[in-house]
Amino acid sequence: MNGPTGMGEEALPRSFTIERENLPETVQGWLRAVGLGDEELVELIFTENEVLLRRPMSPQLREWARGVSDKYDKMFRELAGI
Repeated sequence: MNGPTGMGEEALPRSFTIERENLPETVQGWLRAVGLGDEELVELIFTENEVLLRRPMSPQLREWARGVSDKYDKMFRELAGI
């Protein structure tokens, strides 16, 4: 099955939620530095050039965002001819 680029690789998750205590101490220090040190859960988002750490969105907001980004991705692919 073709992946997102049509070249056969499997699609990797773009984000996932993890318990803060399961992150390395260094990463927990980064979270404390940006005011997320008391959060139970943290969402890791992978972009092409970054790894983002943030407070997880609500499930409803996440589902809405997925629909919007899917439409955006589809339109971009059509415009780019991918």
